[in-house]
Amino acid sequence: SVEAQAKTVTLTLSTAVSHGQTVTVAYADPTTGNDTNAIQDAAGNDAASFAATAVTNNTPAPPDTTPPQLITTGDTMRPKVSGDQLVLSFSDTGNLDADATHKPANGAFTVLVNGVANAVTNVS
Repeated sequence: SVEAQAKTVTLTLSTAVSHGQTVTVAYADPTTGNDTNAIQDAAGNDAASFAATAVTNNTPAPPDTTPPQLITTGDTMRPKVSGDQLVLSFSDTGNLDADATHKPANGAFTVLVNGVANAVTNVS
């Protein structure tokens, strides 16, 4: 479709472009003279042909549907405790949600020390 005032031409593609794909566009004026089968201005002047030109791909990345997984191996990332701080590390393609209103409840965790419950008083 052509939007005259915005000076845009919108092309509808046979298949959707995915996030991260490389896209180019080229245009060939169908004839050497001014004609109605070309991109034209209101005075009838044909737009010049152009070679393959890079296109900015604004297709959003697909939503993250992979849940974070607790890392249980390796010396640096597996769960560790120092004093009253127990740190859990998770693998995920994105960041964990740091919004304080979305943090898990203290009671969602069960911590045992020498087989005795040690209550979680804060999650950060």
